[in-house]
Amino acid sequence: MPLPALEVSNLVMSYGDRTVVDDVSFTVNPGTIAVILGPNGAGKTTAVESCEGLRTPNSGTVTLLGYDRVRDDAEIRNRVGVMLQDGGLPQAVKAGDVLAHIARLHKNPRNVSELLDTLDLTEHAGTRVRHLSGGQRQRLSLACAIVGNPELVFLDEPSAGMDPASRRTMHALVRSLANSGTTVVLTTHLMDEAEILADQVIVMRNGRIVADGRSTGLLGGRSIWIESDATDSRGIESIERLLSSQLTGFQYRRKDDRLEVFTEGSATTADLTKVATLLERERILDVSVALRSRSLEDLYFDLVETK
Repeated sequence: MPLPALEVSNLVMSYGDRTVVDDVSFTVNPGTIAVILGPNGAGKTTAVESCEGLRTPNSGTVTLLGYDRVRDDAEIRNRVGVMLQDGGLPQAVKAGDVLAHIARLHKNPRNVSELLDTLDLTEHAGTRVRHLSGGQRQRLSLACAIVGNPELVFLDEPSAGMDPASRRTMHALVRSLANSGTTVVLTTHLMDEAEILADQVIVMRNGRIVADGRSTGLLGGRSIWIESDATDSRGIESIERLLSSQLTGFQYRRKDDRLEVFTEGSATTADLTKVATLLERERILDVSVALRSRSLEDLYFDLVETK
């Protein structure tokens, strides 16, 4: 059985008396895409930066590709790629020269021209970094992170500032990296992006991991969604009050003009019938009621709001 690409054990990181990463442990297998999610202040960036070697944890260990993050830095350096959200790129240098320079630092780099073309940067290769748009700088940062053909790559908010077409290109590139055996550890605030890319989802809240598993397994449940034709949320509020007073075993979450009705497990057609029958009996007819699979966004809000 191959070694994990990334293994984090009992990681703790504190600033003064404030613990921002609290006994975090997780494993990422080779050739997979692990997406780390969490609200601002959850500790995900600090945890990832500890893995990247940008921060030194108070305690715990980080093993990358079988090597200790602190002790074996020289072994790790040319095998791991890092994309930072702010890029850290030299502003006065031309984009193509930056990428070519980084490529020369590696033994077996990707073809620079092909990578520029893939990320739609060829016509901007002669532009100084300071004159690139935000999305162009983000694509250049991604190119710099993967030009060395890393076995493991960390991507921090990789699609920030990208337009929809560039985001789609980035998604395809990240998936192709994993398909070729590269392990990707990615942070994002975009639930649709996480749902498209993730093989493994890790959710953090208040410095701890509150979920860790394959995305398909985590998303197994279904819930009932009620959508009102009313122009404001008052109709949904009254429906929630009615259901909660008449039915047991359900929980509720309002979102704009919709109400999610869910159970501890997975809602069933029998549950749907109970809800629909009550609404019909009370002559509440200006709504649609449907049973659907829960999305990653549903799971995320369950975890970060109720734990």
